[in-house]
Amino acid sequence: MRNKVDYYLSITFYSKVLRLYNYPSWQDKDVAGTVDVGLGFTIDAKVSVNGSQQYKVHNSKGKTYYVTANEAYVYVK
Repeated sequence: MRNKVDYYLSITFYSKVLRLYNYPSWQDKDVAGTVDVGLGFTIDAKVSVNGSQQYKVHNSKGKTYYVTANEAYVYVK
């Protein structure tokens, strides 16, 4: 049996705010909050939302969010 490989998503950004979404969406109504530099999440999947990519991620408490996959704002290590 193979173990699932988790990737750690380390957030970096060049703007003042990086949004977390409750659903795969870019809509203001779906914003769960914002993240600070250096917060990490485990990547579950990469999804396409209206032609742009988001990571489906979860935190240490198991809560799922969606965040941009744009390399100008985030990187995976």
